[in-house]
Amino acid sequence: MIRKSFILAAAIGGLAVTIACSADSDGLSAAVPKASPAATTASAPSHETLEKGRAIYKANCIGCHGESGKGDGPAAGAMKPAPRDHTDRAYMDTLTDKNIGDVIRMGGAIKGKPLMPSHPQIHGADLDALVAYVRSLSRS
Repeated sequence: MIRKSFILAAAIGGLAVTIACSADSDGLSAAVPKASPAATTASAPSHETLEKGRAIYKANCIGCHGESGKGDGPAAGAMKPAPRDHTDRAYMDTLTDKNIGDVIRMGGAIKGKPLMPSHPQIHGADLDALVAYVRSLSRS
């Protein structure tokens, strides 16, 4: 009986976090992320790409990660571990774009952040734009 109650409470908690940290996808489409900027000589993302990524970030991420990406969104206070600080350049430089994209699509459990929900609806060009925007938060 206690075990069933615990499982139910955990499921409800997970649903609450998912609702707080995600939004309606509005049919967002996408692709697999490319290698990190540190690992390639590709040019910086265009203004349009960053704006697209910012819009997707605003719709799906600021509830937990906050407007500026510091991990201080409205839902962050109740989370242990806290949401990732995307402005931490030293940490962000250890990640490839594929790492960032995988966490977005599959959720944070693959990086020890079990409260980060998955966003499989974000892929293709939308995922590339979101990854570029997340990476840009540690560059400003």
